[in-house]
Amino acid sequence: MNVWKHCLLSTKKFGGLPEDYFSIHDFIDSSKLFIFHAKHRAMLHNLYGIELCISLFGHYIVNTDNKTILVRDIAAEHCKEDLSGFIPTLNDWFIDFELPNDFIIPNIEDSQLKEFLFKPLLRSSCKSSMIITCSNFGVYLVEKIYGLEKALLLAQYISPQQTINHLLKDFRLIHKWQIFPSKIDLIWLQEQENERN
Repeated sequence: MNVWKHCLLSTKKFGGLPEDYFSIHDFIDSSKLFIFHAKHRAMLHNLYGIELCISLFGHYIVNTDNKTILVRDIAAEHCKEDLSGFIPTLNDWFIDFELPNDFIIPNIEDSQLKEFLFKPLLRSSCKSSMIITCSNFGVYLVEKIYGLEKALLLAQYISPQQTINHLLKDFRLIHKWQIFPSKIDLIWLQEQENERN
């Protein structure tokens, strides 16, 4: 499902205009910029991704109907729409995934970056979940959350081979929820399309 379809669904569920929700949905799907495959969902389509949305956008937005909507709820709906109604944890994605042998956790002294790097591990106890932060995607997230200076600092510590594309090459989608969007939401979107034609 693309970002605009998520925005349309948010309008249906929360009111306002699709543009009210674009930044949040665009962020959750930003991992597609690093791997254009359903595997990208492992990065932010989870409770940790919802936590990052709140860090980036605040606890709530006010839509054009002047309604206060929790960012948590918008992000959770995005996950449910893409994952058969399921909101996974990092463990749901990474518990059975083995890190490549050449995976390196950067030894960085900056306390803010160190906390950022280890947060997926602290949220899941799965070392493999650290591919989110210890990769080129992690550099992107740091730029979004902490700014360019911190992102450039982290980039110095990330191996050029430590890309999401490389790290997820052996990652397997083994559960139906990882692949199939919500049927109810797809039906509604199709009905909207039929009405326009």
